Amino acid sequence: MQLPHRLSRNSDYITSFSNLLQSWTAASLTRGTAAHSLRLILKIENLKISNFRGIREVDLRDLGNTIIIAGQNGSGKSCIFDAVRLLKSVYGGYQQNEWQQWMGEFQIQLSNRSSDFKAMFNDRNKELRIACDFRLAQAERVYISSNADEVLREVIWRRILPEAYEWGGYRMAMFAAQFRDREPEVLAEVAKVKPLLMAELSNEVIRGECFIPVGGIPNIVQSIALTVIFSTYRPQQIGVIDYHGAQRHYNREHVQGVNLDLDANKQQKSQSTLYNSQNKYVGVKSELAATYLREILSREAGVESRGGVTLIETLKELFTTFFPDKEFLGPKPTPDGALTFPVQTASGSTHDLDELSAGEKEILYGYLRIRNSAPNHSIILLDEPELHLNPRLIRGLPQFYEKNLGKALGNQIWLVSHSDALLREVVGREAYDVFHMLPCGVVQPGETQLKPLAVTADLELALVDLVGDLAAYRPGGKVIIFEGGGDSEFDQKVTGSLFPELQEKANLISGSNKVRVRALHETLERASEKGLLPFKFFAITDKDTDFEAPHKSNTFTWDVYHIENYFLVPEIVSSVVSSLSTAGGQTPEVVADNLRECARETLPQLLRHELAEFANNALIRAISTGTDPTKGDLVAELTAAVGRSVERFQAVSLGDLNETSLRVKERELRERYEAALADGNWIKIFRGRDILKRYAARFTTVPYEILRNLILSRMRETGYQPTGMKTVVEAILAA
Repeated sequence: MQLPHRLSRNSDYITSFSNLLQSWTAASLTRGTAAHSLRLILKIENLKISNFRGIREVDLRDLGNTIIIAGQNGSGKSCIFDAVRLLKSVYGGYQQNEWQQWMGEFQIQLSNRSSDFKAMFNDRNKELRIACDFRLAQAERVYISSNADEVLREVIWRRILPEAYEWGGYRMAMFAAQFRDREPEVLAEVAKVKPLLMAELSNEVIRGECFIPVGGIPNIVQSIALTVIFSTYRPQQIGVIDYHGAQRHYNREHVQGVNLDLDANKQQKSQSTLYNSQNKYVGVKSELAATYLREILSREAGVESRGGVTLIETLKELFTTFFPDKEFLGPKPTPDGALTFPVQTASGSTHDLDELSAGEKEILYGYLRIRNSAPNHSIILLDEPELHLNPRLIRGLPQFYEKNLGKALGNQIWLVSHSDALLREVVGREAYDVFHMLPCGVVQPGETQLKPLAVTADLELALVDLVGDLAAYRPGGKVIIFEGGGDSEFDQKVTGSLFPELQEKANLISGSNKVRVRALHETLERASEKGLLPFKFFAITDKDTDFEAPHKSNTFTWDVYHIENYFLVPEIVSSVVSSLSTAGGQTPEVVADNLRECARETLPQLLRHELAEFANNALIRAISTGTDPTKGDLVAELTAAVGRSVERFQAVSLGDLNETSLRVKERELRERYEAALADGNWIKIFRGRDILKRYAARFTTVPYEILRNLILSRMRETGYQPTGMKTVVEAILAA
């Protein structure tokens, strides 16, 4: 069944979930196989990271071709890319001492002491380890096997004489004497390691692993194959790892000349593949012109473009997908022999690519750079691809990248994002592996911080929608449903603000009224007891007077009338009011007296509400239209049931609800509330929301909503946690 992008907050939650439960029982939360069907690319198959920077434990298995990682800020998402880059660089670099650039990026000064690496540890008392299984494309295996002597010779010479390869081998002639003297040594080493290389290439996956023991220095598990792959920059034949950081800027550019020999720029590209990534986005228009001309020449020579689709065709598709009111006309020659890049708007006017907005350039130039720098069989790491984009532009981005950079060119794509709009586009689709990352402080030791969002059934997606933000969703976490009350999300907001430990470990959902919350909770609880749900559900409601409900271990009630009753703390209210006043404010003692006076003024309203509830409940209990299903005459049975209800209705109206009885009830309630005003119990049993509204109107200069939010902020700043709330929260966390 199809689920709308967002359930209405006023929709029937019970019906929605009941329908979803029925469809969900026939499905299973297994991950789709389509995402793993394409095995013809260089890809990360398995990845395990332990005790590295913001990561305590990450364990990913059997990865597909498009991986998307969501999570809140500070959860360690980008640290995954940092670990992959480090592992790649310690095995080999596209430039001299590439691993030192990683150290320099994180300001790690090296002096051969174990203390140099302390910034890399999440916990300095535990070992740091990064392990990754790489799967090669068959074409890469064939190429490396066929050219084993050549690539090994180049790798060994890079180690022995790195300065000769500083500019792509163009300085080799300067070291001719050294080449002659040491060539026998190099050839002997090639003959020695070649069998090891061929043996590794015959394995299904190739493992790379490095670790730093406590108080030790880095150790690297030997892999000749990974050293060859990560030291040889031949992106047309061997896949690369191409990193695009979260900071990207595209300058205006005037194309003055086009170099058709793009291989001459290969060394320059290799310098910014993993580091110095800002250099990636220089000269994008020149590369567009050069690629365009090369495709023309290749087509004339009878050679099909990469992926079977030309660059200009994919750019036009890009405009159709993301900018439907604009059309890219393709490179156009000018009378003076130059190239222009016109874009036509809906009005018929044209402008240059440079005139696109920052968000439009992010999509267009970002795609151009990725397509040109990581052409085939590569691993592309994209940090926050939604940069500069509004939700409308984000919606088609994952599918476009997966189609034109993933499938068409045989690349594995990794996206790190906290964009709710982007995640909703991909969660539940078979072509994507979507994970949610939790901060290291909220997971148990040994538990992975990444939880798969395998929403092949609509139930979890509906739960995500109720949480409201997919990036804040806690897969498999406890689900707490709050009574909405007057402000449908205020209970949820207060609890999450005052108890961040609960917010980090559970999914908080704002429901509607008390009865609906209990009914929804019971529906989900029955499904959970039958083993149909992987979630644990709890319900929290306000404490309304005379509300009888069976006690359950996972149904909780605040010990006050409204959650706003917890705000009636004289010391905190005094602090807030004093900060708003230039006349010295009010002491806690004065605030306590004023709050009590406001409570006394709400007594008539409270009595009216309680008497109305009493009468309403009595009348409802008198009505029953139940019939005996074994009797044949349904109409007669129903008529008799209605008659009995009328009799009970009349009996109640003449008995418990006559004027005398109601006056007795009113007197009992008034005496009870007057006693509460005397002994201080009014703080719990009076209507806190009404008291605070009256106090804001009489004793402050700000509206009730502002006063309420200021009190909440002060409670959070001071670490104040109401005892009644803390008891409930601790019970849920311990359950």
